[in-house]
Amino acid sequence: MKTLILMRHAKAETIELGMRDFDRKLAEKGKVDADAIAKLLKKKIPAIDLLITSLAKRTYKTAKIVAENYAYDKADIVPLSELYEAAVDEYLKVIRNIDDSKNTVIIVGHNPTIGAMSSILSGSKILNFKPGAVAAFNLSIDTWKLFKLAEMPTVTSLHP
Repeated sequence: MKTLILMRHAKAETIELGMRDFDRKLAEKGKVDADAIAKLLKKKIPAIDLLITSLAKRTYKTAKIVAENYAYDKADIVPLSELYEAAVDEYLKVIRNIDDSKNTVIIVGHNPTIGAMSSILSGSKILNFKPGAVAAFNLSIDTWKLFKLAEMPTVTSLHP
């Protein structure tokens, strides 16, 4: 069995004229919310094997806060540029290439893709996957290569 945890980055600062979206940092509220949701997540799922994130500043900082709460070595966070502005297909490629020794994996990413994947996996229509929202899926697969969005796993949804 594998557990996939999908997390949207926490609240980011407002984009300003001339600022690239990629460079937006977490707002102070986002830092507080990310810490709170990571603490709650750790109570429900006490250990993780892998933490993957988009390279955008707000997602990477969210992942670092999650890592701190799990005592997960920040050097072991896997930042992937392909997750920024990625479609579902790109996320599927990433998931299917996870080493099978990793049973519990968190991916910190962006809407609309994180929300769409959570909707599909949960079998419910999630209209607004808010900043910092998390959905955890217990998958009845032994290898990540078999991951499909058609799975109907057990779902736990957490919101800040």
